[in-house]
Amino acid sequence: MSLPRWDLSSIYPSVMSKEFRADLSRIHALKDEVLSTMESLSVREILDIFNEAEALISNTSAYATALLSTDTGNPEYMKAVSASEDAYLAMDEAWKAFVRSARLRKDEFSSPDLACYKVILDEIITESEHLMGEGDEKLASEFLKVSALSWSKLQESITSSALEGEKTLTELRSLAYSGDREERKDAYYREKALLKRHSDALSYCLNGVKGTVLLLEGRRKWNSPLERSLFSSRISRKTLDALIEALEESIPIFRRYLNVKARFLGLQKLSYYDIFAPIGKNSLKYSFEEAEEMVYSTFSEFSPDMGEFALKAFRNGWIDAEPRQSKVGGAYDEIFKKSGESRILMNFDSSYDSVSTMAHELGHAYHDSMVMDLPALLSSYPMTLAETASTFSETLLFNRALKDADDKEARIALIEQFLSSVNQTCLDILSRFYFEMDAFEKRRDGELSASEFNELMLDAEERTYGDAVCEKHEYMWAVKSHYYSEEFSFYNYPYAFGELFALALYKRSLEDPSFPDSYRQMLRKSGMESAEDAALSIGCNVRDKDFWLSGINVFEHYLEELESCL
Repeated sequence: MSLPRWDLSSIYPSVMSKEFRADLSRIHALKDEVLSTMESLSVREILDIFNEAEALISNTSAYATALLSTDTGNPEYMKAVSASEDAYLAMDEAWKAFVRSARLRKDEFSSPDLACYKVILDEIITESEHLMGEGDEKLASEFLKVSALSWSKLQESITSSALEGEKTLTELRSLAYSGDREERKDAYYREKALLKRHSDALSYCLNGVKGTVLLLEGRRKWNSPLERSLFSSRISRKTLDALIEALEESIPIFRRYLNVKARFLGLQKLSYYDIFAPIGKNSLKYSFEEAEEMVYSTFSEFSPDMGEFALKAFRNGWIDAEPRQSKVGGAYDEIFKKSGESRILMNFDSSYDSVSTMAHELGHAYHDSMVMDLPALLSSYPMTLAETASTFSETLLFNRALKDADDKEARIALIEQFLSSVNQTCLDILSRFYFEMDAFEKRRDGELSASEFNELMLDAEERTYGDAVCEKHEYMWAVKSHYYSEEFSFYNYPYAFGELFALALYKRSLEDPSFPDSYRQMLRKSGMESAEDAALSIGCNVRDKDFWLSGINVFEHYLEELESCL
């Protein structure tokens, strides 16, 4: 089967081209302009400079990353990625200088012609209150390169290269989806044996990252890493509490699903290595052209403009779908702000899961298109909203696939796959949230040993999975790379936010004929409002626990159908 590769020629001719190099040089020039003339510039003029710079950074960084991800050993692409990172750091220095001056410019911030920037300007004022002195911030930037970033790279290196027999950790973890229980079980124990051998080194990595975060965010006068995370997510503690309370209240529903799955598998209880086991038989295979048609018709049924957007992506070579040597696994969407386009990387294998991935990433790209013509600073939405359009698109496709499934086994497989995905982004995410809360709290008192991290992980899994899973995975703290991110602590609850928000929106779309227009407007506002206000614009009160429960109701609806098939 011939699969498409993306066409990047409309972005730049190459990483060696004068156009690419000129944009990198322009970023550095803009940094110099801000630092040398900031006092004489108005706030609007400074914001315009950052808008231009952000659009250029988006283009250059996304272009270099896209090329490297399809040819990971190419030295020219590696250098281009490094050059784009240097450009980003240059503008970050200029941004911090502007933020530092914010308290002296508060009067200018209230100017009527800056009204659309209100959220961004309010954030700048808050950020200015949490900056160290200029010298300390420069030192912190250098410090990160030899502390948290190095620990993060070491964790990635260990987990990507360590072997158990002839299997890598990635290969062992992929066997969790095997239909053979003995194969899953063997992979589970081999995975834990591998992680146990490297647990001391990985515990040093996690201690290093969490220790760095506590040190720097303490010096910046954040009360906790969670407070800093909520600020980045553009939500209040009240919203997070409502989300967590809804998840906790729904733990019995998620455990009920796991017990139903156990019965389908002929088991008394699931073990951890059974959580992703397939049930039912979805033997449908799709050509890439059939996948395109399925996504196009699904999107068009919801909204003609969404269907036209998907068609544009297909016709203009925006998708790289061919698996090949030196290409990374997985999937992602990249926005090229200056060029006004997006690109999608995926690895198509003809399965329904691949079609769903296509819909998911095109959902991201559709979100991009809603904010593409806005200034860059007004089109950068928080992580809490980043998974909304992608998960919503995936849900549309799932329901379309259900309508087309006339075979009971295929229907069971589709529903179970959906429930498994939601369970992972709700129940498992809750366990990760518990673990990270406890890890930060314990780390304040000193370094933790690998066995202490194990105890925290098992406690978090016991509080969530409970007796629905009889064998837990005490080394999950060593596997999840998100724990090792200095830039974004609590890289977990935003996924639950996005999942349940999208499910609640889908439920609303079935009841409101005008929903597609409201949905587009909400996506368009996602970068210029708080996540709470963007949700409120479409009639969703995310500060209310009942709103989140309405998303879980969608999960429970399909769980009841799965139960009826027993």
